[in-house]
Amino acid sequence: MGPVTGFTVDTHLLRELGELLVGRDSTALLELIKNAYDADASQVILHADKLNSEDAVIRIVDNGNGMTYDRFHSAFLRIAGRDKEGEFRRSPKYGRRYTGQKGIGRLAAHKLASTLEVVSVPRAEVHGEGNNFGVSAFLDWDVIESQATLDDLKGGIATEVVENAGGARNGGTSVELGRLRSKWSSSQLATFVGELRTAQPPSALRDPDWPPGAIVGESIIQRPLVRDVRDRKDPGFNVTYSGDLDVGDDLWSQAGSNFRWLIEIDGLGEAVRYKISPLKSYAQQEPEARSYYFEKLDPGSERPRFQARIFTHPNSSTRRGPLAGFVRSNSGVRVYLEGFRVLPYGEHGDDWLGIDRDYRTGPRFYEIDIDQDASDALEEDKKEALAATSNLGYFGAVFLTEDNSGGLKSLVNREGFVPDSTFQSLVDLVKTGIRLSVRVRRAVANRVAERERAQADADAVCDAETDAADTPTTGPTASPRIVKPEEEQTDAPGNGWSSEGREGNPTRTSDALTPVVVHVRAEAVIRDARTVAQNLRGSNYPVAESIELKKLLAGFRVVETELERLQSLQPDLRILASVGLQLGAFVHDVNGMLGQAGTVRQLLEPLLSDPELSRSGAQRVRRVVKALDELAHSLARQSSYLTDVLITDPRRRRSRQKIKERLAVVERLLHNQLVQRKVVIDDALPEDLLSPPIFPAELGVLLTNLLTNAVKNAGSPGKIRVEGRQFGRRGITLLIHNTGVAVDLSESNRWFLPFETTTTDVDEVLGQGLGLGLPITKALVEDYRGDIDFVEPPTGYATSIRIDLPDPQERR
Repeated sequence: MGPVTGFTVDTHLLRELGELLVGRDSTALLELIKNAYDADASQVILHADKLNSEDAVIRIVDNGNGMTYDRFHSAFLRIAGRDKEGEFRRSPKYGRRYTGQKGIGRLAAHKLASTLEVVSVPRAEVHGEGNNFGVSAFLDWDVIESQATLDDLKGGIATEVVENAGGARNGGTSVELGRLRSKWSSSQLATFVGELRTAQPPSALRDPDWPPGAIVGESIIQRPLVRDVRDRKDPGFNVTYSGDLDVGDDLWSQAGSNFRWLIEIDGLGEAVRYKISPLKSYAQQEPEARSYYFEKLDPGSERPRFQARIFTHPNSSTRRGPLAGFVRSNSGVRVYLEGFRVLPYGEHGDDWLGIDRDYRTGPRFYEIDIDQDASDALEEDKKEALAATSNLGYFGAVFLTEDNSGGLKSLVNREGFVPDSTFQSLVDLVKTGIRLSVRVRRAVANRVAERERAQADADAVCDAETDAADTPTTGPTASPRIVKPEEEQTDAPGNGWSSEGREGNPTRTSDALTPVVVHVRAEAVIRDARTVAQNLRGSNYPVAESIELKKLLAGFRVVETELERLQSLQPDLRILASVGLQLGAFVHDVNGMLGQAGTVRQLLEPLLSDPELSRSGAQRVRRVVKALDELAHSLARQSSYLTDVLITDPRRRRSRQKIKERLAVVERLLHNQLVQRKVVIDDALPEDLLSPPIFPAELGVLLTNLLTNAVKNAGSPGKIRVEGRQFGRRGITLLIHNTGVAVDLSESNRWFLPFETTTTDVDEVLGQGLGLGLPITKALVEDYRGDIDFVEPPTGYATSIRIDLPDPQERR
């Protein structure tokens, strides 16, 4: 055996590295564009022709430094060359920070096409006056791969010298890709072009002077640091697309007319600064909109230093026509490193910031860690996330440079960063800006809604009182008297307002789920409108006079205001309604599983007496049968409860219910959880205690919500006590006490707000908690003119809740 002389490299390595190091076709082409940037080019023309045919060709032409014949051989033909390594990794003319680092540009060409033709002329001022000889080269990758090793090629590469006649100072390189490896369909071509057209940030995102993006107040980012360039004379870098890659009209200006807010994040300094500013065009329409400034508290030293500019477009998902395609191709928050996009961040379907996740199932209130002393004051809303939008509502860019990246590491295929702690810190800081913008938008929306409600209420009352003064107080045309604020009575029937609600913000905690919430003044206005409508309907000559028209319009304004309030709740109610529709089908499935469980048990029973079955085998069968029986019992309890809630009759007729019997139904439902958590229910209800007339399903929902809350919070082991007594002559009072953690009575009203929950553990039956149980229960109780509240618990218990349900004849 002879001596070992060194490694040999199989030609298939080119294909393997090309597939491994370059993910998408657009990424491969972008690597060649980056080569032009690294060569100090200011202009690149990217042309493609017949991409959907076998005669397809792609050409990249730049005006950069070019290559000499010798450099082509020593650098371009050297796989993973080191010419861009070292401490001074910058281009020779403008001092641009190199974007290439693995010498894989030619491997990108291999991934795209079978042939590569290069013509390069050196720029004299970079390579020297005596180096005027460029190169013309042709590479056929298929021919190269048909040979055994790279170190003994007999063909596939042909080069010749190209003389730069006259020693011209301008250089450049032309790269042509032929015999593309695949034909592209129309949809593939659209995706490819879309990825290329966003390879660099549009001027709308990098230029604070972009006219449609003008903001109210001063920007905190005068000129974002997009690229790390040493020479201020750098003319910039522009890519022109032609042929099949022609991007067509620039729709940014058209879309910009719909943008409302700009989120600015300046994370280059020690503190991370945020500014949420309304665009001037939006501020002219909405005077409540103004700028807010925030600072991040202790952002951490081991983090990327970056800047970001993000526009919001809250209604972008409703766009039609050309803008619909624009939204899909350009929405999202993109990441740019040295001015080149890092895929896949921000593309359609990518949720690297968790924006879509928050929009669908995230918290209703954001815990945002900011420096309160350095930040502007802003009123908070516990339902602020209702103002959130999906990724389609954001158009933005995060600008990173190599030196400020904080050690972010690119994945092998150049698509994305390694998801380590450094990357997570970038996610957290950008996400903070998104959530702050939601908080600002919600605060402004609340002020707008409050202003509009006050105006509508004032207009309605003013019109109605004016009409009342002009209308006879007796006779057939007399109008109902308007009840003024000082005449309002707390016990006015059906007014739907508590004394607490009238003194401040006129909204009760359960308003969001109450069927009817109308102020007594609004009731009078609506009553006037109804009277006018009835009179017109019964008249032989239905011609409305001005007074009648004013009454109708006042009534319409009140109803319109209420409809707008309800409209804001539609997304959540729609989701809850769709879940409710599935319960009927679920009951059917549960009953089907009960039947299947019985069938399986019958099949197993003969094995219990099978003499050929071993003793251990019989024991295993007995354990299976026992588990099957327990499963069947659990399914039966679920089916019984859901059937009781969903059947038609309990929702059609109110009747007096035995509280003890309804409690027993709920206990059966929760039996397994009570056993697992070692929680005991002490039923201290009188045997003959009857509810006021109520739908059985409603009473079942009320007890289920209260008991599941008590079980989740009673601790393990824990205890629950249910007491009851008469309220008035035929009403009832229920008291439910539980051990565990006490509720602060001074803040107890908070837990009756929709989507407020302290539950963090997920239970298969009890659930994680949407924060809707208590609000639904409160709305139900108040619909029967009752009261519900947390009260002081007796000795031995931590929390107590009291429900008063009066009899209809005794309700005020």
